[in-house]
Amino acid sequence: MSTKDTFLLGLDIGASSIKYGFGDCQLGLQFFSKQELAQRSLACLQGTVQDILAHCESLTGSGSIRAIGIGTPGTIDRASMLLAGVNPNLPFWVGHDPRQLVPAHLGIPVASDNDANLMALGEAWLRGSEGLTVGITVGSGIGCGLVNGGRLYHGAHGWAMELGHIISVQQGVPCTCGRNGCLEAYTSVDGIRRRIIGELGDICSPKDGLLGILATRESFPRVGEIIQEGMTILARGIANLIVLLDPDRVVLGGGAMDGNLYPPEQLFAAIRSLLPEINRSATALEGACEGNRAGVLGAIVLADQTFPQESE
Repeated sequence: MSTKDTFLLGLDIGASSIKYGFGDCQLGLQFFSKQELAQRSLACLQGTVQDILAHCESLTGSGSIRAIGIGTPGTIDRASMLLAGVNPNLPFWVGHDPRQLVPAHLGIPVASDNDANLMALGEAWLRGSEGLTVGITVGSGIGCGLVNGGRLYHGAHGWAMELGHIISVQQGVPCTCGRNGCLEAYTSVDGIRRRIIGELGDICSPKDGLLGILATRESFPRVGEIIQEGMTILARGIANLIVLLDPDRVVLGGGAMDGNLYPPEQLFAAIRSLLPEINRSATALEGACEGNRAGVLGAIVLADQTFPQESE
């Protein structure tokens, strides 16, 4: 991409970093990088976004950003575009409009959506945006999005596709959303860690991430059982989702899938074993093509859909 071109910038906000990249809907993602957050605060988010804007413009030229898409953890109220509900990794973020991270005086149009929605949108775009695509991220939490004919489905208010917060175990363990027995509390990396610590004590530290959990499995057989229970519950939730929606494909990504917490073929086999025969061959089960870059690509696609370039 030359410095004379305009481009779309995609931001994917996480608990500890912002992934970003630029490109368009003809060539896809042309540049990708990540910047760590020095602290979890609104001021730090704003400052990091400004640093990213400056970096991208240094690569492509001043005034070259045509529009920006932002993916964020949490649920966005479609009426107000404010983050609503509970956001355990970024609690200060609730009640804010993600679009306000970009200074208004720059005059750059900004669109925002849930990060898992944008992972689904990016993966659907890579597959031609045809049909019905469900995208699921398995990481510190569980995210889920639905794309129909290239467009995101939000439900009536913006609360749709919260797979992580369907009740999976009656009177189950507490979830960060404030309820008990949610799928996320049993299947996400953070949920599994909390279960391990609750049953076995402080044997795996959050700073060690997924590798820390997997390392304890060799010494503590119960850890392996907790992980297996997580895969069983996740498979059941996805199978139920397939029966309800009849999608063309379900795409699974996220750090836990990349890190092999649930070996894909084992998870796919578990899902298929729970499906009616008519669904088994109709819905494809696939790994994410772009891995942790999919959310940035989806943010670029969102920006293009929201602010299409005027024909000359």
